[in-house]
Amino acid sequence: MNQENLNELFGTIKYNEPHELNKFIDDMSTDQAIFCLVHSVRHAHKLGIFNMEESEVVSKAIRVITTPKPLDKKETEGDSE
Repeated sequence: MNQENLNELFGTIKYNEPHELNKFIDDMSTDQAIFCLVHSVRHAHKLGIFNMEESEVVSKAIRVITTPKPLDKKETEGDSE
């Protein structure tokens, strides 16, 4: 990989050439979209874009999106039989 042309998005996603970015965008999955949104917001926070209240709301939103939901009580009961 040629380090000379290395570009970076949100301090996380690295690519060399514009066509690589275009392919990433064109082929983006739902999981990749969530990853991009979370890391873009974290990057914006690091740059001081949000005030205290906005940071709190964004932090909670990220936790809601990225935290796995606990199993339903019925699902856990079925596993022990």
